[in-house]
Amino acid sequence: MPGVASLLYPAPVGADHFRCVGSILKRRLALQNAPFFKRRVCWLRTRGRRYGESEVRDVSTKERRTTTLFLADDDESVRRTLEHFFARCPDYQVVGTASDGAAAVEGCKRLRPDAALLDIQMPVLSGTGAARLILEEGYAKCVVMLTAFSDRDSVQEALDAGAFGYLTKPFEPDKILPTLEVCLYRSREYHLLRKEQRNLDRRLGERETVDRAKLLLMESRRMSEEEAYRYIRELSRRKNLSMAKVARYLVEQLGGTP
Repeated sequence: MPGVASLLYPAPVGADHFRCVGSILKRRLALQNAPFFKRRVCWLRTRGRRYGESEVRDVSTKERRTTTLFLADDDESVRRTLEHFFARCPDYQVVGTASDGAAAVEGCKRLRPDAALLDIQMPVLSGTGAARLILEEGYAKCVVMLTAFSDRDSVQEALDAGAFGYLTKPFEPDKILPTLEVCLYRSREYHLLRKEQRNLDRRLGERETVDRAKLLLMESRRMSEEEAYRYIRELSRRKNLSMAKVARYLVEQLGGTP
């Protein structure tokens, strides 16, 4: 067994070491020249090309999602201009058009686009009214208003309807996509915040229910707060239910208001 000194201060590399390394390299070269080894490497490379690269291409194609749009304007030339513009954009697809607000609501209800581009002034139902219905019902997550007026009242009317932005007619081609991208980003952020708020509200309600159940247990069974909490947690584990459901059951059983 080597001593401590030999471990801390190994001997210098000599000729024996190089002869050992040389023999290992010779055996490795001989193995690589063997027919079986060559066939194995060829098979692995073919398998990599057949499966690995094609899978990467498929995944990248699936991850690249097209943004669907719905266009509504009572002016046919405006609809045609926007359709031709987005036809040259590979990441966007116009799935439907309408010439009035009511048809826009029905079209978005049926097609569920990612974004709806609505003119403010439309017959049957105005663009602002259509925007409110589309957003309230969740037919589209993003609404962008189209307006020929850039005054403050028109902009405020569009924002009050729930729109995430607006485009001013006549359109400037170099501003359409940046404006739409900003609106889509704002929409995603808004819906993400709403989801987080709903989760927080739900958790707060569950916490209040658990606290109510703990108070009733402390009053009816003379438990401490820690004992009541452990009781609810243990019952939740045994019944395989959430603590909120167990707490609601206890509140109902102990005569509290659920």
